[in-house]
Amino acid sequence: MIDTHAHLHFPQFDKDREEVIKECEQKLAAVVTVGCNIDDSINAVNLARKHHFIYASAGIHPHDASNYSLDIKDKLREILSDDKVVAVGEAGLDFYRNLSPKEKQEEIFRLQIELSREIGKPIIIHTREASHEMSEFIKKEMEGVKGIIHCFNGDTELLETALKNGFFISYAGPVTYPKNEALRETLKKVPSSRLLVETDSPYLSPQKKRGKRNQPTYVAYTVKTIADYLDLNFTDVDRITTVNAKRIFGLPMTKEESEPKLVYKVRNNLYINLTTKCPCNCVFCFRGKENYVLGYNLKLDREPIAEEYMYRIKNPGIYDEIVFCGYGEPFERFDTLIKVAKWAKKMGAKKIRVNTNGLVYLITGRENVLDEFKAVVDTFNVSLNASNPEEYYKVVRPSFGNGSFESVIKFIIDAKEKGFNVIISAVNIEGFNKEAFKSLARKLDVDYRIREQKIV
Repeated sequence: MIDTHAHLHFPQFDKDREEVIKECEQKLAAVVTVGCNIDDSINAVNLARKHHFIYASAGIHPHDASNYSLDIKDKLREILSDDKVVAVGEAGLDFYRNLSPKEKQEEIFRLQIELSREIGKPIIIHTREASHEMSEFIKKEMEGVKGIIHCFNGDTELLETALKNGFFISYAGPVTYPKNEALRETLKKVPSSRLLVETDSPYLSPQKKRGKRNQPTYVAYTVKTIADYLDLNFTDVDRITTVNAKRIFGLPMTKEESEPKLVYKVRNNLYINLTTKCPCNCVFCFRGKENYVLGYNLKLDREPIAEEYMYRIKNPGIYDEIVFCGYGEPFERFDTLIKVAKWAKKMGAKKIRVNTNGLVYLITGRENVLDEFKAVVDTFNVSLNASNPEEYYKVVRPSFGNGSFESVIKFIIDAKEKGFNVIISAVNIEGFNKEAFKSLARKLDVDYRIREQKIV
């Protein structure tokens, strides 16, 4: 785990800082201790220099903005040039306490945006009672700047604006509070590739430690809450947020974290990533925008042979399900798919599922392919995303053009008739007709799933 936002150099840790740091070193991969003004940032950097796993940020908090003028830029740039400094900030707008005038906050925030763009380090954003103003900053003045919304508070406008502009979203202790259901609900809209966790220690202790001083290792409580809410394992969210932190801060990644994954585990399912090819260009798709999904790099730089997958799967029987689902469409590599699936079933796979766009007849030029999957594949999950042709072509945008929707429907009907379990799925984009989709599922006599749209 990585605590992406703490204040280990603050006086609240003066009495036992080394003890806290020792525990952090044992339990965490890294901690970013965040500066709030010039002197405070220097303290953060000095602490980071003493410990290999501690990094620092340097910036001016909106509360401190009135203490500085634009001539501080050179000094701040000098601090930011240190190798242990991985980000600018925390910087931003705080119209809740208004400890600095609004105009001054905006002036000093704008200065730090310029530095972030200039030096190529991300900016850690503090925003309170200023979500609309921050959204306008992001849209109008932060093009080309990498950013993190620190301690995200759940505001929908800010979330959508930040994600559409490539920012990362960091959740802290408040996501664990029982009354913050609306905040937890926003987790469903954040792509796994943009999710971060933090403590903001010594503040904002998680629910099980409320009333006590917060510290970086308590980030585990936030990870656990997120995992439970998203129906993931603790290790899944740990992996996701650790890899994301390394990506945004430019921290060293292991070979396991950086190399493209042929197979990858989520919960106790094993996913098989066969190809980057796909004949669809869905309006909500991450392809071409994000290579990382659930903490794994899925952008293959080649198309491995079947035996390479078998070697990595090893013992398929230990998993709840083997799922052919990756960066592209599994049926684009029909021969490899069927070879690996047959091998996995023979070696004891409990269940095998293929997540597909359903265009197999058009991809292969054949309509008898389902017979080859009998007694091998249990389930086809067809990403249909529409209840009628007009909607389908608008949302899915298949390269095969007219006739694609009808081909997918035929595949669904055929698979159902041949005894396969069939699920149709859709993403709940704006304007999506849930009831019509459910009605189509009933008509086809198949199960359905509707997922919330991730904002990218």
